[in-house]
Amino acid sequence: MDFYDQDVDVYGDDYEQGEEGDEEEVEQHRGGNDDENGSHDSSGSSSPSSSSSSSGSSSARSSSRSSSDGGGDGDDGEAIESASNRVVYEDFEEGDLFGSDNEDYVKTPARSPFTVPVLPSIRNSNNHTRGTFGRGRGGLLPRPGYPPRQNYGFGNKFLYGNGRNDERFVSELRLTKSEETLSRKSIQFQEPCELASYSRVEGGDVYFDDRSLRLFKRFVCEDVGADLNKGFVSFVEKKDLGSEGYGDLLACIRHANIPLQNIHFVTFRNNLNKIMATAYIRNEPWKMGVHKRNGVVYLDVHKLPERPQSEIDRRRCYWGYAFENLATENSRDMGEDGKGIDANMEFCSVIKTKLGAHRIIMGAEMDCCDETDDGRKFYVELKTSRELDHRTEERYEREKLLKFWIQSFLAGVPYIVVGYRNDSGILLRTERLRTTDITQRVKMKGYWQGGVCLAFADEVFCWLYGTVKDNEDYILQFIHPYNRLELLRAQTSPEAINKHVELLTY
Repeated sequence: MDFYDQDVDVYGDDYEQGEEGDEEEVEQHRGGNDDENGSHDSSGSSSPSSSSSSSGSSSARSSSRSSSDGGGDGDDGEAIESASNRVVYEDFEEGDLFGSDNEDYVKTPARSPFTVPVLPSIRNSNNHTRGTFGRGRGGLLPRPGYPPRQNYGFGNKFLYGNGRNDERFVSELRLTKSEETLSRKSIQFQEPCELASYSRVEGGDVYFDDRSLRLFKRFVCEDVGADLNKGFVSFVEKKDLGSEGYGDLLACIRHANIPLQNIHFVTFRNNLNKIMATAYIRNEPWKMGVHKRNGVVYLDVHKLPERPQSEIDRRRCYWGYAFENLATENSRDMGEDGKGIDANMEFCSVIKTKLGAHRIIMGAEMDCCDETDDGRKFYVELKTSRELDHRTEERYEREKLLKFWIQSFLAGVPYIVVGYRNDSGILLRTERLRTTDITQRVKMKGYWQGGVCLAFADEVFCWLYGTVKDNEDYILQFIHPYNRLELLRAQTSPEAINKHVELLTY
């Protein structure tokens, strides 16, 4: 696989910002929250894409820049060049990707010197004639000859919306702003900077180094025609670690002595993927835990109940891991028995960035890395998808590419390599996507804008950080009828967070 013209400027010069029905899915490698605990090949769903942060990894520069959706004309996701030529990185330039005002932006204070104004409580003045006048509820006389009203239009039932009466309710953010309104906002996003990393090896042990990081195989095109079913019988599926996985991220932060005094959010990338994608995808529910301690909001992953997976669902999930194994140099060489793929082995990068006014530390699982000719490392995302046709291409670009872009952009991953397969799991072709090119590809068709996703996430973070209180626990959820984000009070917090806060006090 020939990577000519290897430009690792993830954000571009002016970054402005499945199968039909159940079968059009993308086997995402650590996609969504594979890096955190997601599944690989979820039908008809996963796919972020273009205009991303910088050459995703260790030496990321701390700079920032406007998120208006733009950038130079890309190669429009052309297929990966011939595998016969050696990969050369000729145009890898180390320039300031984010503009000359980056230093001032990075140094802005984490907390405002001004006090937060206390506003009077809002009284609902709607429906005076029905609620507080004449014969209605709250009036002088009941309605003669009619049974009492059943709270329709009054009281808690409609205070919480759509007939749901939840005593845990704290606040809501209604999704009323249009795409046009959000597109006018210019939200700065600081180039991600890797602070630390950790590896989970076979058996579940965690080490604070990069021993599980794999090297990208540049001649992956030569494997076209490979059967991704090989090894399925012996496949070790990913375990749901619950809060234990979040505890590993917090342990890595402590081990690396990363200060949290000026940090607003600590989370896995998966939670940010969900929030940003909600700007356009309004039919996929999600939940996450929200726990504020000493001014830091910890976002914990909550996995929603899923229907039992069928045999074909499990195979599609496995095809994603099999392609990942195929596309990396130091993966296990599977023998005739097919043993070797363990989905629990992973490498996670700990990254610092800043979205708008909020500083964020996030954990992001990385599939593999590559190097330029002068030895500079950058990460590469690996994805698998059903081969496209005229019926599935639009949905792929509207939803899958959006998710591909978000996932890569947030962590500064400059390249995405997609393996397209048929319904039998045979690899048909591979394609290299430059993250910066994806937004241009969809912008011309009017499908979505990366700047709108950033503006939406900024609205959510401002509302969330200003609403939650220290030493209290909440659940943030987006569920049917998908017209608002709800913040509910929670009774408990994960043991991993309690232990982390306790250890920080010593």
